[in-house]
Amino acid sequence: MKKKILFILIIAIVSFQLVVFSIQKHEVSGWLGTLRWATVPFHRGWLVVQNGLDQVVSNFTSKRILLEENKSLQKEVGRLQNELTILTEQIRELEMKFTAGAIEKQIPFDVVPSLVIGRDPYDWFGKLIIDKGTNDEIIPDLTVVTYQGLVGRVEQTYPNYSIVRLILSSEIATGAILQRTRDLGVVEGNGRGLCVMRYVYRASQVQVGDLAITSGLGTSTPRGIVIGKVLDIKESEGSLFKEVIVQPECDFSLLDQVFIIRPPGTGDSDDVQ
Repeated sequence: MKKKILFILIIAIVSFQLVVFSIQKHEVSGWLGTLRWATVPFHRGWLVVQNGLDQVVSNFTSKRILLEENKSLQKEVGRLQNELTILTEQIRELEMKFTAGAIEKQIPFDVVPSLVIGRDPYDWFGKLIIDKGTNDEIIPDLTVVTYQGLVGRVEQTYPNYSIVRLILSSEIATGAILQRTRDLGVVEGNGRGLCVMRYVYRASQVQVGDLAITSGLGTSTPRGIVIGKVLDIKESEGSLFKEVIVQPECDFSLLDQVFIIRPPGTGDSDDVQ
């Protein structure tokens, strides 16, 4: 019943519009003219409603098209972001190879690029894990560096990865020399992000800002690798030596790639498994 009433109402409105349109198309007088002017407000109102409905339909269609285009653009952005990530990593690998080549030119050792793949949560300042192991002819005690300076030493090796002991750890000692004063000593980590250079004679003229480098002690650590700069100098009454606090040059908080220094012929050693 409701559908019939709605249908009749629509027919009536359409018929009424046709009559009004017919009247407005011709010059009329008398009662038809009066009817024409009487229906003008209704006709204008209907046009406003009709234009509004047309605008709603148009907006709905435009919104649907925009949503479809937005989904398509989001997929394209995701694809481009993935490609950018891959390209960025490829560039970093090329930079590593370039840096390794530059280091090899400075020292008579082989240089093996490696990525940092993990840290020890229980010994954050003591160890890190790299992606090179015995399959890459890496053995314990090899020196590990970055372009900034000394990182540490390989402690344990496995087929596909190795554990590196950092110079920040108190469990590692490295022969060092102060570049300006030529004082020799041994650098150890203090476990709190700094290093301590011990056995520097009390008469030394060491100053804050002096550079500490490796002395070349041992067969796997070349001389001249930067360790860090003197941050503070402590003297104990009655002691023969000064305690020199060294700030490592390497930024361990952002460490994601390193270089393993391997003496020539290391890969031919019988120790490599």
